[in-house]
Amino acid sequence: MDSVYRVAHRPRAASVPHAPTSAEGRLRLKRLELQGFKTFASKTEFIFNDGITAIVGPNGSGKSNIADAVRWVLGEQSYRLLRAKRTEDVIFHGSSQRARVGMAQVSITLDNADGWLPLDFSEVTITHRAYRSGESEYTVNGSRVRLRDVTELLAKSGLTKRNSIVIGQGHIDAALSLRPEERRTLFEEAANITLYQSKRDASLAKLEATEQNLVRVRDILAEIEPRLKTLRRQAQQAEAYRALNKELEDLLRVWYGYRWRKGTRALQQAREVLNQARQTLHQAQTRLDRLETQAASARAEQNALRQQLAQWHQQSAELHTRAETVQRDWAVRQERPASCRGAGGNRPAGGQPRRPGRTPASRRGAPSGPYGPMGAGDCRPAARGGRLPSATARPPGYPVPDHDRPERTL
Repeated sequence: MDSVYRVAHRPRAASVPHAPTSAEGRLRLKRLELQGFKTFASKTEFIFNDGITAIVGPNGSGKSNIADAVRWVLGEQSYRLLRAKRTEDVIFHGSSQRARVGMAQVSITLDNADGWLPLDFSEVTITHRAYRSGESEYTVNGSRVRLRDVTELLAKSGLTKRNSIVIGQGHIDAALSLRPEERRTLFEEAANITLYQSKRDASLAKLEATEQNLVRVRDILAEIEPRLKTLRRQAQQAEAYRALNKELEDLLRVWYGYRWRKGTRALQQAREVLNQARQTLHQAQTRLDRLETQAASARAEQNALRQQLAQWHQQSAELHTRAETVQRDWAVRQERPASCRGAGGNRPAGGQPRRPGRTPASRRGAPSGPYGPMGAGDCRPAARGGRLPSATARPPGYPVPDHDRPERTL
């Protein structure tokens, strides 16, 4: 048997610290739960009744792991005492039948009915949980706390992590073989003065830090003292600057308010002018649209008139062409009666009639009229009705010129 846990009451001895029991002999350790700690992969619960509880088993069955769990949950940080090298060593590594777990958890429940612990609970459960990532946390009755809080809580009741709560094999022989100065530490833990020693060490550390701060302050004062006058003058200037800056801020606030009101009025006036300009623009746009519509109508009418005018020009050109033709015909007709009267008939001077269709050689170069070559003796009677034949037809309503009117032949 590796370890025996004495939880029953017994008188206090000088060489062995008292066990966690009350003054009436009532057991204070009630329950221990392990899950994932070393060889305890599944959740395992140990219930401690009155009397002595012994754990018996062969070597390698994990009896010492229970003692390590008690040390670990009470805040032990020495891996040598926990028989490990790092945090992962206290977590179940797995076996051929079970996979490894990612967390180790140990909970110890103490009876606090008589208030030996400074907590308002009848039972106090301290839990230590560690993960493979290296994170570790402590809880007291489900509330997360620091390791320092757990250490101080146990120190006030005599259960420090260095106290001889767990007495292992060879612990008594080692205690008897200690030197006097080493045995003194054991007696101090048994006398429950380690809490005050830790407080004293913390106070000494604070005093030392305060002394270092004082030294630093003295150095700063020694450095600043030669510049004290300059710094005082600069401080006065800074105070005057703050006063002037405050006054300037007040004045700027008034000035900005004035500019704001003025700008607001100007903005309102500009908006009114803008609205009027928009209305004027809208009216002008309306008039422009109306004028564009009228201009489009006028352009259409102008195009129609131009087309009609072009037709009239074409008709006028045709009429002028016809008039020129008529005038030429009329001039020919005017010349024909005069030549007939000057010739004295259709007979030659000897009294012999000429052959029809023959023209004298002297007349062969005479101009020809509408009835053939014209000569002095070539006169033909006028058409029936006493009218000359019309060369061209006049359009309806076209005025007949005086020189083109029909006249009787002589």
